[in-house]
Amino acid sequence: MLLTGCSGDGYTPELLAIDSIINEKPDSALRLLDSLGTEARSWSKSQRMRHSLLTMKAQNKTDVTFTSDSVVLDLVDYFDHHGTTNERMQAHYLLGRVYSDMGEAPRAISSYQDAIDVADTTVTDFDFYTLSCVYSQMATVFYRQLLLTNEIEARKKASYYAFRANKPKWGIYNIDMIAGTYILLNKKDSAEIILKSVLEQYREHGYTQQALRSSRTLIHLYLEDPKRLAEAKALMDQFEAESELFDEHHELPPSQRQFYYYKGIYFEGINNLDSAEYYYRKVYCPGISFVAQDPMYKGLLSVFGKRHKADSIAKYALLYGEANDSSIALKDQDIVAQMSASYNYNRLQKESQDNEVRAYRTLIGLIIAGVLLCVLFIIAFQIWKSSRRKIERLKVDFANTINEYEENMRVLRLMETAHKEEYESEKSRLLADNGRLQKRIKELLQEDCLSKYFSTAESFVKDPAVKHILLVAKRPLTPVDETDWNNLTNVFSNSYPSLFRDLSTNCNTPQNLRVCILTALGIGGDEQANMLGTSKQRISNIKSALNKALFNEDSSRTLRRNLVVRYNIYGIENDSQSK
Repeated sequence: MLLTGCSGDGYTPELLAIDSIINEKPDSALRLLDSLGTEARSWSKSQRMRHSLLTMKAQNKTDVTFTSDSVVLDLVDYFDHHGTTNERMQAHYLLGRVYSDMGEAPRAISSYQDAIDVADTTVTDFDFYTLSCVYSQMATVFYRQLLLTNEIEARKKASYYAFRANKPKWGIYNIDMIAGTYILLNKKDSAEIILKSVLEQYREHGYTQQALRSSRTLIHLYLEDPKRLAEAKALMDQFEAESELFDEHHELPPSQRQFYYYKGIYFEGINNLDSAEYYYRKVYCPGISFVAQDPMYKGLLSVFGKRHKADSIAKYALLYGEANDSSIALKDQDIVAQMSASYNYNRLQKESQDNEVRAYRTLIGLIIAGVLLCVLFIIAFQIWKSSRRKIERLKVDFANTINEYEENMRVLRLMETAHKEEYESEKSRLLADNGRLQKRIKELLQEDCLSKYFSTAESFVKDPAVKHILLVAKRPLTPVDETDWNNLTNVFSNSYPSLFRDLSTNCNTPQNLRVCILTALGIGGDEQANMLGTSKQRISNIKSALNKALFNEDSSRTLRRNLVVRYNIYGIENDSQSK
């Protein structure tokens, strides 16, 4: 798909020829673009910018790691003013790829969204393939941030636009990735349905090898159920018969030897321990990483456990433990790297606001220079606005912090209920994170410009009626009678008369009022549904209606934040409750 339909828009014949091959032969395209480097210096700005755009597009296709956004920012600025819809979308997409390589996930997502916003799918030569890539890369960022529901939605759109671009292989691949995400969400039935459809579609379009590779995920699912070993065996036999991954000696390369572990599981499942041991050992080959040996040791440990060989059990338990420790260490390194690389959304918003303020002050200074009275008035006005903006930013920061703290508390309570040792490291991380959040909450409450706003909230949370409701939220079997609700409503109306008045005017039902109070106290949707004897979806609908009535926003997710920012109402567990 050409970025533009005619050479008169700044494309020389050479650039048009390169653009036509860039998706299929990016290495060749990049070499041709490099060869035009000297000649391009004498071109017009329009031609130079398009040469740079194609160069970055080819570099992206060849998996070059970008380390700076300076060039692509110039491209975005130029094509936003002088480019076609395809060029604008491509420039913003490349900016997202740059930020993704630089580890700035929020900026990457923002750039991908900008690419989507400038896309015009109604034009005759629209580049649906690039739009599919935008959604696919967005999904990858969501996956790395563990925003799995967002990833699934992005994958669906990536698949849809890939089929519109007549790229069925790419469309099926994105659906295939959705199946893996469903497995992470423990929705294995849904994953199985998707995988079966994926295998069928791959074969219908002639992508046999892709179908075989994808079948290994389905094999893994089948092996988890002893009743489905025969189905796993049929897929493994098909893989061995048709896969091109095997060499002339019918051996798999180091990166693919997990398949032998699956065979070992199968033979162990039918109690053929000799064959199981053979295939577990076959996972190993010279040069394989220590971490990749983890399945082999796990399998051998299981086999020798069934044979009751104490010496072998001790040996492979130690080896499995070392391999597993190595895996965990690498995962921890990845997590630390992601945390250190992630870019806080608030920081991005603050930078944008600061840039707007500086530009505004510069413009005002040029216009009213020499008029002393006007300058003094504008400076005073700007100081007042800056103070208001600071308060609003701090309130939003405060709302986001307590929301994150309370979500951590809910996850910790679920982990306490599960009583699984495997959650200990995650519990420790959440507790440490909550310590940081508590410190930040305390700092915000000590801000002079905020403390006066939340003095009422502190006394509100300490009231016995409110404490009782917070306690009930953690104990699903504890009943809430009308006396409890009346006591809570009385305390609420006395503490927040303006909010109570607005609720009475715009959404005057007892259930709406109770949902609003419970939301302000940071009580989750599941707990609210339990306390009010309704469904979680009903609670979400009420929140959306409240948000629309009070703040003219349709989403249910921002109601809590809006209540904190406008009415200064919040509730959070104290230190003793969180320990």
